[in-house]
Amino acid sequence: MVAIHDYQGREQAYVKHVFLERYLERLVHKTASRYDRIVYVDGFAGPWQSANEQFQDTSFGIALRALRQAKATWKTNGREVKMSAYLVEQDSAAYDRLAGVATRYPDVEVKTFHHDFLKALPAILEIIPSQAFAFFFIDPKGWRFRLHDLAKMLQRDHSEVIFNFMFDFINRAASMKDSAIEQGVDELIPYGGWRKKLEQAEERGATSEDRKAILVDAFGESLAKIGSYNYVAETTVLKPLSDRALYCLCYATRHPKGIEVFRDCQLKALHEQAKARAATKVKHAEAITGQREIFESLHEMAPNVLETKLSAARRMAEKTLLELTPAAPASAKYAHIWPQVLAKHIVRLPDVNRIAARLRTEQKIIFPEWQPGKRVPQPNYKMHK
Repeated sequence: MVAIHDYQGREQAYVKHVFLERYLERLVHKTASRYDRIVYVDGFAGPWQSANEQFQDTSFGIALRALRQAKATWKTNGREVKMSAYLVEQDSAAYDRLAGVATRYPDVEVKTFHHDFLKALPAILEIIPSQAFAFFFIDPKGWRFRLHDLAKMLQRDHSEVIFNFMFDFINRAASMKDSAIEQGVDELIPYGGWRKKLEQAEERGATSEDRKAILVDAFGESLAKIGSYNYVAETTVLKPLSDRALYCLCYATRHPKGIEVFRDCQLKALHEQAKARAATKVKHAEAITGQREIFESLHEMAPNVLETKLSAARRMAEKTLLELTPAAPASAKYAHIWPQVLAKHIVRLPDVNRIAARLRTEQKIIFPEWQPGKRVPQPNYKMHK
């Protein structure tokens, strides 16, 4: 497991890896029940600033453990699943460390590529079997990236992707008038009409959250359009000492189960982020003032910002659920509705189930096929207003 003591001075990476660890453990185990081959692709593997000799504080280290664990678990159940990891790194010093990883995981096929990711990608896509499930983790060091160059990867069947959207840098670049920078942002976010939306928002006095919503939504729309993804969502990693977004992990999937697992793991990561940031702020204040206890007390008495945010998300999820529910005589299956709610809001499926059950009690949503004794709606239930 990732451990906070390996991330001193880079707490934001700890939050990212907490999420990635939880998600990959569930993803790999679940997909291995159906696919005989699982492939993990890390486009910018590093390692960078790793404090752990076993690389447990790196994305590829987390992925390799998930692959190994799932392989061993299914093998005990009589199922053999081939696990592969394709790791790409252009920097020579980082690659020298990366190249030795394969010998530590003889039970996983590990291929390393000393190359620019975009140049290595065609060969990687060629060697992934068409029926394998592939997970792509794209975590570039910078923000300059032409999204259309990833089209073949994004359009691949049986795959999911997480892209680290470097919001803090992109937000600043989006307001610059330099033609080269403008072109770069347009290439990264080719759809969504974000530039006009930003101008209109600025006229109204846009907040940083307004700007983030516009840019991240447009990037998500671009991912969805290029890759034909049904569901795109993001989880925000904040700066360690301020309540401002540093980057956003944008996730894209075509399967309802994917968005369900994403939200489950996101909530766990957000709670871990809240704890890590509180500890970092106390430590920072102690270093400046030498008074630790008073700042610990202030943090304990402070409002629970995360819970306030999650409560607001549940209220918005209720509103969206009602908006998506058709009016009689039309109807829709609950299985078609709840993933759309999860894609829009930071809520889990149990949250939406409880909201739907309450709205049924209040007769705001009708479930004609609701069976006696059922406490929450079943996927095949039809629903209407």
